[in-house]
Amino acid sequence: MKMLHLMAAEGKMLYWTLRRYLFNTLMGFGVMFLIFMGMFWGIKTIGGTGVTGDSLDSMLVGYVLWVSAMLALQNTGTEITSESQRGTLEQLYLSPMGADKIFFVKAVMNMVFNFIFITAMLYISMAATGRWMNINLLYLYAMVLLSTLSLVGISFMMGGIGLIHKRIGSVNGILSFGLIGLMFLPTFPITPYAFLPFVAGAATVRNGIVRGHVYPVWWYLFIAGNSLLYLVLGLMIFSKMEKKARRLNKMGQY
Repeated sequence: MKMLHLMAAEGKMLYWTLRRYLFNTLMGFGVMFLIFMGMFWGIKTIGGTGVTGDSLDSMLVGYVLWVSAMLALQNTGTEITSESQRGTLEQLYLSPMGADKIFFVKAVMNMVFNFIFITAMLYISMAATGRWMNINLLYLYAMVLLSTLSLVGISFMMGGIGLIHKRIGSVNGILSFGLIGLMFLPTFPITPYAFLPFVAGAATVRNGIVRGHVYPVWWYLFIAGNSLLYLVLGLMIFSKMEKKARRLNKMGQY
């Protein structure tokens, strides 16, 4: 029951934050959309007749997946940095729920917002480009959830580092943009790239939606196991870094 109350509170906080800073929310969405349109028309113009419909569709789906990955990857690290800047980080550690549970629930609620964001981005992009695809949203949501759990684990790792080193924006930026190239690596059947976080799930979604590829059940179990491994590892590293930050008395510093 306490966890449900925490989820409800974090959901309300996220809603009111997005509403209070509506201009920033809309501008963020608008900038991401304009970046995609610039890439789309640039590739279509430069490539000419050499660019196929599948290539454009793959780019559209890939971009939406990258936005989803970026939001998940920067979640906990950004939250910890923001709490430190506002001077409210220590207050979270006074909560009887525990800061780790609070940050995890924040990540879950941000993933719910992520679904709304990528759905809007997907359909607005399809309308603007005229590249309409028949998308099973339940499959898309399930695979995004399954895949981005690994990035939530990475985000907790970065959050743990942020407790000690405070400013980690440059590292988050490098990891976020590094995912663009990794998402197009071959992963099936199992290759070394498949063991990287998010990569196998992103390739599965892209090939499933654009090319209609059907994958065996064991492949989805592999993606789930991969995501769970990174999530557990991220939580463990966060816990260790949290203890170190307490020992070094850096919780209240920025």
